[in-house]
Amino acid sequence: MNTFKILFCLVLISFLGQAQEKAHVISHQGETIVTDPSKGSNSYKRTAVFPKASENIRSIILNLKFECPDKMRCADWDYVDHIKARQKSDTTVYEIARMLTPYGGFFQKDWGFEWHVDVTDFSLILRDEVEIDYIHTGYEDNKTRGWKVTVDFEITYGTPVANPLAIHKVYDGNFKYGYKDDPIENHLVPVTFKAHDKTAFSKIKILQTGHGMDANGCGEFCSKFRDIEFNGKVIDHKDLWMECGDNPLFPQAGTWIFDRANWCPGYLLQPDEVMLNTKSGMAYSVDINMEAYETEKPSANELLSAVVVEYEVPNAKNDVTLLDIIQPSKKLIHSRKNPFGGLPVIQVKNNGSNPLKKMTIQYFIAGEKPQKFNWTGHINFGDEAAITLPTEVFSKQKHGKFHVVISKPNGKSDGFKADNTLESDYERPDIFPDTVVVRYKTNNKPWQNTYSIQNSFGEVVFAKDSVNMKPSTVYQDTIALKQGNYNFKFNDSEGDGLEFWFKSRDGRGEIKLLDAQGKAIKQFGSDFGSAINYYFSVQPDMSYELDDAPSVGVFPARTQGPITLDYFCNIPSEVKVLIVDQENETDVVETHLYKSLIKGSLIYDLSYLPAKRYYIKVFMNDKEVYKNRIRLKE
Repeated sequence: MNTFKILFCLVLISFLGQAQEKAHVISHQGETIVTDPSKGSNSYKRTAVFPKASENIRSIILNLKFECPDKMRCADWDYVDHIKARQKSDTTVYEIARMLTPYGGFFQKDWGFEWHVDVTDFSLILRDEVEIDYIHTGYEDNKTRGWKVTVDFEITYGTPVANPLAIHKVYDGNFKYGYKDDPIENHLVPVTFKAHDKTAFSKIKILQTGHGMDANGCGEFCSKFRDIEFNGKVIDHKDLWMECGDNPLFPQAGTWIFDRANWCPGYLLQPDEVMLNTKSGMAYSVDINMEAYETEKPSANELLSAVVVEYEVPNAKNDVTLLDIIQPSKKLIHSRKNPFGGLPVIQVKNNGSNPLKKMTIQYFIAGEKPQKFNWTGHINFGDEAAITLPTEVFSKQKHGKFHVVISKPNGKSDGFKADNTLESDYERPDIFPDTVVVRYKTNNKPWQNTYSIQNSFGEVVFAKDSVNMKPSTVYQDTIALKQGNYNFKFNDSEGDGLEFWFKSRDGRGEIKLLDAQGKAIKQFGSDFGSAINYYFSVQPDMSYELDDAPSVGVFPARTQGPITLDYFCNIPSEVKVLIVDQENETDVVETHLYKSLIKGSLIYDLSYLPAKRYYIKVFMNDKEVYKNRIRLKE
């Protein structure tokens, strides 16, 4: 073992010896959540016991998990859910998190997803006995559809970044937007507070989403800006708009790709945070102003809650936190960027009062050579940054642990070393041969698509635009590649993938990566939104594996009768296609049997059936390999 590796191991052991002490407070454990159509909301209040006020808390991460209920289908609609907290000894209720539920109509029984949000700023109230209220809104059928929800507060003990002093409510409500006779600024008025005697700085923390649907699409589908004023001066300006085509939770059953007013379906809202230059004992005002907007028949509203949290002077001058490992990772929230081989990406936050200008980063896959990076840059107090590390990571092992240790912020000892190390689950990218065939079948709008292959250092080795491409046509490109790690990226400028149920006239396309013999190595779903990011590795001394699972797609999902089933598989197999009633899957309305099918486009005309929902099921050698919902309309 060389000297550097010995030193690295000693550093890692030192940090692991200062491991963070954690606890989990679970307020809702796998609870079935349904709507109350009579009221439009349903409350699930539970009491949870948090650490005592005398215990130091470094951070609180709220982990939210959704699953399909044991005896129900996953719910269908994108409703707003609120997670609120109230200390048992107080009457004040705070919204600490907001969830926008996904369209769950496609999800099967084994589906699940997890989201995370930092709620450390509420550590003053998340103490002792706290009532945590999970409020699920909406009006859909509550007998057959719902969610199984787990609310888990992951608490890390230790010296806080800064000691919290006070928390103030600024706004909390559902504010009408676009009404001439009652403009929103009648309600979003300046609010004045007096700072605590020890206050050194504050932050305003905002949860805001736009809803409603007037003639202009407001507030859900219109982009408006918001200003934050501190003592009468604008300190922050933001367009309240979010692109949804790159949602990590995809595909979904509804209009999940449509951009929205600061939210997407299947999204745990990440709050806006803006620093306030408050000082000891000063009087100060905060105000939120929306872009001026009026319309003739308004229905929009801004769902807005905001608090100000006051803090003492930060507890350390030099204090950096390793928040997350983005690549490589097996977290669902990072699934669009993994499995991964190439230059790792980490997320850090400067929690020291001094700007962070340099630090040491050490990283490695267990069993591989450790790497060291002396990072330089500029990150202000309270800011976060994604950092790409300069050396590729790759292991011949399919699975492993990826370790990162950061140290020496600004060349000094870190004020809190226990949050300077993380490990993530490494999953080796697929191995490819040195000759790759890109097989692309266009949909009816090929001009929306481009694709490329580039190596870890951004060098493009192959690129294709849509010039001269024809609709519903198959194109194949053969590319020779050297040894190394690569990213195949397929872009859709409209953000609606190669198929989307709402746009049946656009047709359906397909994208696959094949070997030189025409066998599939990787097959992609066509309903992917904005882009496919797929990482693979060319290693001449390693064999590659074929993707022998069949690729199946049915289009359109809403039809007056005709549907097309696209099938592609490396192995000729006996394939059975069943069309069944969605509510009674034993009621089979059509059966089709193919003795030795490899690939093809199979057309069925269901116009004679009653207009309602059906499942189409595909079996390969008597094993179910595909199930999806189709809707016959009048």
